[in-house]
Amino acid sequence: PGKIFDGLSKAGVTISTLFLMFMAVTVIDVCLNFTGLAKFVAVDVLAFLNSFDISASSAGFQLFALFLTMLLAVLLGMGMPAVPAYINVALFMGPMLVGLGLATFTAHMFIFYFAVASAITPPVALAAFAASSITHADPMKTGFSAVKSGVVMFTIPFVFAMYPELLLIDKAVIDPSNGRFLPGHDGSIDFGWLFFLMARLGLALYLVSSSLAAFDRKALGAFEIAIRLAIAILILARPMEFYGPATAAGVAVIGLHAFRNQGGVPA
Repeated sequence: PGKIFDGLSKAGVTISTLFLMFMAVTVIDVCLNFTGLAKFVAVDVLAFLNSFDISASSAGFQLFALFLTMLLAVLLGMGMPAVPAYINVALFMGPMLVGLGLATFTAHMFIFYFAVASAITPPVALAAFAASSITHADPMKTGFSAVKSGVVMFTIPFVFAMYPELLLIDKAVIDPSNGRFLPGHDGSIDFGWLFFLMARLGLALYLVSSSLAAFDRKALGAFEIAIRLAIAILILARPMEFYGPATAAGVAVIGLHAFRNQGGVPA
């Protein structure tokens, strides 16, 4: 009976905490909807771009908006469950990302991804604190180790934002403003292109992870790290003029490194 009572009391505390969190989110949600602030953010940003005759779908502004969304999701996710963090960021940045040319599904998947990733991001990394309570390790060191180990995952949302076909769902490639498919998409799946895209993604992630670890078959110098990072970025670029030569260069860099260090320890 004592254990049952203890479990019920802990469940009550947990439910009360979640209730308070969702109440706070509800207050923010009502304020944003009542004032129209979230809509004004999207409208004002798009109007600012139009004042300079800049296309709202400009890749540079899309990338900046995505990066800002990532920061907001990580910051708001500190000490907050993924769902409330996602809702708060989606209210602010969701309309703007859609206005900048992303499909609604893709924009919200991007936001939710980083809301979940905030669980391992210091200084308030809930997952790191939970893990450190089990291992009796330092929570901050655990959090930074988690980020270092999983830093490559932070690049994946940017990839499917640029290539929404990776999500394998029609909603990811439909323009919400007119209900039509985004330019270059027709709803069908080209498995040949998808396989090539996945191969490029795997190659780019290998280059990024080896660069951040500063090690492949042996320790990498600063110059080779910079080269690998630059090639990885170009591999994921949209124009074939960039990703074609970059893909070949990436394969060549890895192959040459492996050939020169055949006696080294495999990565």
